[in-house]
Amino acid sequence: MTNRQQKLFIFAGEPSGDLHGSRLARVLKTTNPDVLLKGIAGPKMRNEGVNGPLNMEDFEVMGFSDVIFALPKLYKQFYVVRDFILSSQPDAVVLIDYPGFNLRLAKALRKKRFNGKLIHYISPSVWAHGKHRIAQMESTLDKLLTIYPFEASHFNHSTLKVDYVGSPLQEYISQHSYHPNWRQIIHMPHNSQLVALFPGSRANEIARNLPIILDAAVLLKENNPELIFGISCFNDNTKDFLKSNQDKYSALQNALYLVPKTFSYELMKSSQCAIAKSGTVTLELALHKCPTVVVYKLSLINRLYAQYILKVNLPHYCIVNILAQKEVFPELIKSGLNAKNLFDLTQSFLNDTQIRQKCIKTCEQINKSLGTYNANTKAAASIMGSLR
Repeated sequence: MTNRQQKLFIFAGEPSGDLHGSRLARVLKTTNPDVLLKGIAGPKMRNEGVNGPLNMEDFEVMGFSDVIFALPKLYKQFYVVRDFILSSQPDAVVLIDYPGFNLRLAKALRKKRFNGKLIHYISPSVWAHGKHRIAQMESTLDKLLTIYPFEASHFNHSTLKVDYVGSPLQEYISQHSYHPNWRQIIHMPHNSQLVALFPGSRANEIARNLPIILDAAVLLKENNPELIFGISCFNDNTKDFLKSNQDKYSALQNALYLVPKTFSYELMKSSQCAIAKSGTVTLELALHKCPTVVVYKLSLINRLYAQYILKVNLPHYCIVNILAQKEVFPELIKSGLNAKNLFDLTQSFLNDTQIRQKCIKTCEQINKSLGTYNANTKAAASIMGSLR
């Protein structure tokens, strides 16, 4: 490595990327005190001193239909980021997840003869759809950092250098300090049987998923009078929905507790089972050995796009089931998503000890299969090693 100061640009376009980017930035600064970090950052990365021409919040969109409406804004932002990188010429650009934007950015930088290293942290789901992306990644990226053990095999016939760094979630969970009095803080009873609800955080996710989840919760409450529910509340979107629908769900009035994101892991650890929107949260629940029913209600346009354009047709969609190569968490995604089916599956986790224990045992096996990597430390070492 040369004696001059190394410059890195880190891009995070959504909260999960901001979390990974903040931990990565912390390790980079600790192990390389002279490194200069810039980037597109959310609040967590900004707390680590990472700033740039725009903020992560400017890029938050989800689903095909949301992207369509946001295209004019994203188009302008794309060139702001590209031009900033070209003018500042960092030694490496680290692109975290967000593949639709980031792979195009990498291609645009190469086209403009950017000479720094281009590293993608968290592989696009080429195993689900978009295998054509492999050739594009091979021609533009210097390195890919993967977080699941099965991903590297999809690049066996590619010249792209792939480093498996392990799942960052294991690192976050192992380092989490669980608050012993979290229930008392939110005035939740200590002895009642608890079911966790994770409907998502974005307003459109909540509007689509939460009504069905709450309808199932009403049925669960009718059949299990002692039951209470902790609903993960990442922002005001959940509160606003519940406030505007409080009459409809009056049966849950004294059984539904808002749990701030600070206590998400406490909620997972303390719950008998969970209902969760498909996504990274399902792996967090598995690592907490919390049996979960996975849901996701797609809008019509998103469903058609996934079916006919992306041609997504997998035996499983939940990452927990993909890792296990079998159904561990029941999925209500492509079909069957209604309150009755959701009630039946959740009730089985509450009442059938055999089903529950089988699920927990497989969660333990998944945890072991992911190894004991310190993902962000390994990622930082791999990134800096690319500059030598």
